[in-house]
Formats: sequence, C-alpha cells, structure tokens
Amino acid sequence: MPTEFGDLRIEQFDPARHDRAGFACGVDRLDNYLKLSAKKQQKDDMTRVYVVIEDGQVIILGYHAINLGMMNADELTRRPRGAPDHGELPILFLGQVAVSISAQGQGIGSVLMHHVFEKACRIADQAGCFAILLDVMSDGGDEAFKRRQGWYADFGFQPFASNPARMFMTMKQVRAIVGEPAVAG
Repeated sequence: MPTEFGDLRIEQFDPARHDRAGFACGVDRLDNYLKLSAKKQQKDDMTRVYVVIEDGQVIILGYHAINLGMMNADELTRRPRGAPDHGELPILFLGQVAVSISAQGQGIGSVLMHHVFEKACRIADQAGCFAILLDVMSDGGDEAFKRRQGWYADFGFQPFASNPARMFMTMKQVRAIVGEPAVAG
C-alpha cells in the first residue's frame, strides 16, 4: 500500500512504470544508482527502493533505498543492555536518499525520512531491529559532507565516535519520532 502525503505518493519502485531516465539530484552516484543499479538490486532481493511521485504521475521526484544488515555492538560507546553475546545487532540500513533538483527544498527529503522511520517500526515489530544505520556520502567535498551530516543529525542520527561518516539512530528514538510505543515483551 503506498504512503500518501497530499498530492505525493511513496510507492515501491517499479522500473516498468516509474520514469527514472530524467532523474537528476546533483550527485552523479545517486542518479546512476537509480538509473543503473536499483532495478537489479531490487530484483535480486538486495534492497528495496521507494520513490516519491505526484499522484497520477510516473516521474520520480525522490527516492530512498533500504536493506537489512547487522552492526557490531562494540562499535557503540556503550553496549546496549540485552545485546546478544555474539555482539551482532540487527539494523535497517539506509543506503540512499535523493531528491531531484526540481523538487529540492520542498520537504520531500523529510517525507522520505518519515517513510524510512515508518518502515523501520514495521520491521522492528515483525523481525527485530535495533537501529537505522547510514553512511554519509562524501561526494562533493567537505562542505557537502558536513551539510549532509547535519541534515541527518537534525533528524536525530548520531555519528559513530570511530567513524563520523557512519551514523545511527536507535529504534527507541525512531519510535518517539513516529509516536509508536515499543513492542511489548
């Protein structure tokens, strides 16, 4: 079921239906991912890509890509209570977030992040998920990196002490943003 925000819809990427040919966000790597890799990675069950379109349209205004992964509890400053002995914690990995140049500055990135948060809550409810993890892209130099890192920090993501390009947000934080209670244990 697509998520709806006024005239905008978020749908799972359908390469036969959604027009990605003209997508341009200003970062070649993100443009090329959508145009060249997203279809195959989704078909091979490596990721899921979700696109923002206007209701009744097929032109992609923005997208995000997510997949599941693991992180080592020892990467955190404090090991979470109840972490398994093997130290691996389940995570939702946010691979990309991109908004087309023509749609930037209209809040579509925030809509995409809220969608990621909702997905993470559903995954955590069904399979367990400790956090959302992402790597901030360095494309475009230090200023662009700091701008991206600040954008994610505004949502509540925190950098790892050992690697400031890697950021995370616990499901406890995500649930507080979405307004969902933790699953009863």
